[in-house]
Amino acid sequence: MSEHKTKVYFPGLNGLRFFAALAVIITHVEMLKTMIGLRSRWNEPVFFNLGGLGVYFFFVLSGFLITYLLLSEKKQEGRISVRAFYLRRIFRIWPVYYLLIFAGFFIFPHISFLHLDYFQKFLPQHFWFKFGLFFFMLPNLALAMFPSVPHIGQTWSIGVEEQFYIIWPWIAKKFSNLFRVLIIFIILIVALKCAMLVLVHFIPHNYWINSIKAFIAMTKMECMAIGGLGACLLFNKKEKFLKLIYLPVVQLSAYILIPLLIFFTPEAIQDGIHLFYSVLFLVIIMNVSSNTKSLLKLENRVFNLLGNVSYGMYMYHMFVLVFVIRLSSFTFGLRGIEADIAHYGLGIAGTVLISILSYYIYERTFIRMKKKFTKVMSGNEAKSAQ
Repeated sequence: MSEHKTKVYFPGLNGLRFFAALAVIITHVEMLKTMIGLRSRWNEPVFFNLGGLGVYFFFVLSGFLITYLLLSEKKQEGRISVRAFYLRRIFRIWPVYYLLIFAGFFIFPHISFLHLDYFQKFLPQHFWFKFGLFFFMLPNLALAMFPSVPHIGQTWSIGVEEQFYIIWPWIAKKFSNLFRVLIIFIILIVALKCAMLVLVHFIPHNYWINSIKAFIAMTKMECMAIGGLGACLLFNKKEKFLKLIYLPVVQLSAYILIPLLIFFTPEAIQDGIHLFYSVLFLVIIMNVSSNTKSLLKLENRVFNLLGNVSYGMYMYHMFVLVFVIRLSSFTFGLRGIEADIAHYGLGIAGTVLISILSYYIYERTFIRMKKKFTKVMSGNEAKSAQ
């Protein structure tokens, strides 16, 4: 075992984290306005798709970082400690997750100002079964089977990531050619999803089959696997591929194609569009984080702060937005551009403020515990040690 920990710090990724969280917030502002009964732009392509893109980005980034850190640990230590990996994830993810889950089931329902009438009426149905699914890290299964639980529906993606984390350290530990394993992993998941589409086509109105299909469709582990492919290329210094990814024309193509796909997604690839986005996001991630000639530079103190609290932004924003929208549009009667300024300005500012308070007052206690099980220094710890 090495006495000196490897330091892994990717500049600019905190900025990308913030913009991904912001994309989710923008979509949910318009979605919540619709649910509350206000005029919205939710059905316009940009506003409708941004939230999904933000989640896909988080998946790709998660796969990229986790895979790179596991490869670094394996090289440094000669092995991967699965126990330490799980404990690191628990201390970083679970405190905010379970705080929000308990608030969603036992506190928010008693605050009438935060009610979303459509979803509120479904909350008592199968209450304890749904709570059990959320408690055991299956929020994506709950969302596949039932209407969303108000203010905590976004946790479905946390479930996907946690389920990926269950299997990934074992795979990284066992196999030496991780790149090949990732390719096979992606092919198997895509094949499974295609099979489910065929099954639903022939048996279209079966509740259980449709629930399973929705659950599998939400399980975007292939996005994380695509991120892992980038990590393998970078870690193993595959210069031929890296030079291609770093080309200015490739970078520029990624920035151009993403908005084009938002507005002009061919119907034939609709069910697989997340794969295209994931590849484009990986190009951006790898350039911003490891290419000194990246067209996009995001390394600065403001983005580092916002990136650090982006997990909180993603988790807390729903109830903050509902509060702000109701307060500005119903209590103060704002309309038009004034309402938009309040919804977005106060909604984003309030979310950031609560996320900062959560990070420094609540989450950092657990982050310090997480450091006891750190094998490879990363993020702020690695940056401060440089």
